[in-house]
Formats: sequence, C-alpha cells, structure tokens
Amino acid sequence: MVNFHRPFGMALPGIVCVIAMIVITSCVSVGPNTIPRDQFDYGDAISNSLKEQLLTNIIRLRYVEAPVFVNVSSVINQYALEGEVALGAGLNTGISGENTANIGGTGRFSDRPTITYTPVSGHQFSISLLTPVSPEAIFALVQAGWAPEVIMRMTLRSMNGVRNAVANPLDRQQAQPEFIKILQNWRRLRQARSLGLRKDEGKGKSRIIVYQALDEFNPEVAQDLAFLRDSLELDPDAREYPLTYGLIPNKPNEIAVLTLSMLELMNELAWRADVPPEHIEEGRTGPTFVEGHEMDPLIRIHYARERPENSYVSIRSRDFWFYIDDRDVASKRTFAIMQILLSLAESGEAARGPVVTIGG
Repeated sequence: MVNFHRPFGMALPGIVCVIAMIVITSCVSVGPNTIPRDQFDYGDAISNSLKEQLLTNIIRLRYVEAPVFVNVSSVINQYALEGEVALGAGLNTGISGENTANIGGTGRFSDRPTITYTPVSGHQFSISLLTPVSPEAIFALVQAGWAPEVIMRMTLRSMNGVRNAVANPLDRQQAQPEFIKILQNWRRLRQARSLGLRKDEGKGKSRIIVYQALDEFNPEVAQDLAFLRDSLELDPDAREYPLTYGLIPNKPNEIAVLTLSMLELMNELAWRADVPPEHIEEGRTGPTFVEGHEMDPLIRIHYARERPENSYVSIRSRDFWFYIDDRDVASKRTFAIMQILLSLAESGEAARGPVVTIGG
C-alpha cells in the first residue's frame, strides 16, 4: 500500500496512470506465450520418464519381477493472471490540512497442470506386451534405414527354422552360426541396393515384398543371394518369397519368421544387463547372458554405486544405479528401437503375413 500526502489535485494524475497500467496489463493474454516453453518442457519430461520406465522394467525382469507400465494419457494446464487495485482518497477542508490519496495494487500468476496417468493392464496389457511384433513392423523399420543385424537380432526367434540366441535362463542357447551370417548377408545386400522392401495393398491385405533392385550383380552380390536362398532353403528359381509368421514355412518359397512379443524382447535384453556379482551369488538373479559371436552386444546396461555422470538414461534400484552410457551409440540405438516397437505395439495390431520378394 502506497500513501501519498500531497494536494489531491497533484495525486490525481498518478492515480490515473496506475489504473491505466493495471487495466492494460490485465488485458494481455499469457496463454500463447507459454506454448513454446511448455510444449518442449512437457515433451522432455514425458520422454525422460518413458525412458526411465522402460529401463526400470528391464531391470525388474532381470530380478524376476513383473513389469509395470503407467502411461501419461493427458496433460492439461491452466494459467491465471489476476490483478487487483485499491484506491482511497481523503479531502481535508481545514486551513492547514492536506488532501490524501491511497493507492494499492496486487498481482498473482498461477500455473495449475492436471496430468492423467493410466496403468496398462488387462486387455491392453495383453495387446501391448504379449502380442508378437508384426513382421510388417520389423521389415518396415529395416526399410526405414535401421540396421537389419540389430532389428532382426532383437525381434526374431528364428527364420525358416534357423535359430536366434535365447538369453532367458529357462531356454538359454547361442544363436546358430547360420543365423548370424544371414543377418550380415542381409546387411550387405541392402547396402548394395540389391534387396529392398515395398508395401503392396493388393487383395485387401497388407503385404511386404523384398525385391532385387538391380538386374545385374557383381560376383559378391550374386554370392550373397545364393547364400541367402541356400540357408533359408528357398527356391532358387523363384523371384518372390512371401513373408509369413511362424516357426517353419508352409510352402517352398516362403520366409517364415517367429517374432518376439514386447515382454519377451524386454526379457531378452534384461538378461544381458550387468548386475552386481553378489546379487548372482546370493541368488537374487541368474547369470548374465554372454553372446558367443563377434558381433557387438545388443545392449550394454551398467551398474554403479554412485549416480553416473554421462548417462543416456539411469534409474536407481536395489541400492545401485543402472544406466546406459551416453557415449554408447549401439546401446542407445537398441534402446530407441525398443521404444519405437513399444509404441507400435500399443496400436493393438496382431502379427500379419506380408510377402517378401527377391528378384533373380
């Protein structure tokens, strides 16, 4: 509260100015100015929380605990800018008295976010985590530029009966050497632009077709194509190979892929995470899976007593910090693919049977 003890005529212009400033301020909208700031702030907060939630569930599975997912379904923010002014005046008619004027003003800004969380359970849990990843989604990611040796190692249990590695202690096994060679072969063919993907909407059913982009090949490309056909027992005279979901193909020219569900996929990564040796010795968890080939590990999840400084994502569990190093590009790529696949799984699409085509 400000008190003026001066002739009333001199205080009147100041009162008018203060009132004008408050009126002008009250007419300014704060909403549009908050959009750029809040959009990025809430986006970063949700992104970080999703990464931490995914890593937390991977570590839970490592210690044979059930995963728990809670999604942010809505964010509603309300802003309020309020102003108040109080005026008072006194007129003294005495000879020696003075006129008085009292001016007071208050302002208040409030930010009231309302965030809704929805736990994933019941039917939604079954759709998101227990349904095998669609072969269409897997090969669409390969077409989009993600490394096939990473995507297919992560998501495939087998291809035409050629087995991938299993990290789960209940059925632990190393990948067949042919499977690793098929992945390396697929990468070379894609880099040579001799293997590609296209989506065919014919006959009302979505299909994926792998085609040979070039009519003439160098000897290395021809050798890789011959190896691919021989390893998967494909018809060497066929130009198209339908891609189906399953353990073994039903027809000579099919490529049958057995894909993992998101729960299986997280479990596979969980048993590759490093844990304190004393936890294994005490029986809190089982031994860490170590792959028996020369390819880089799918993911490296470290542990530490103190909070790591250079972490891409980190969570605290069982008195330790578990994290992915921000300088580990391969692990960050695998983790990002996990997030993409988890988002695709939430659409509720079941595994489909696209078609793969290789021209000859």
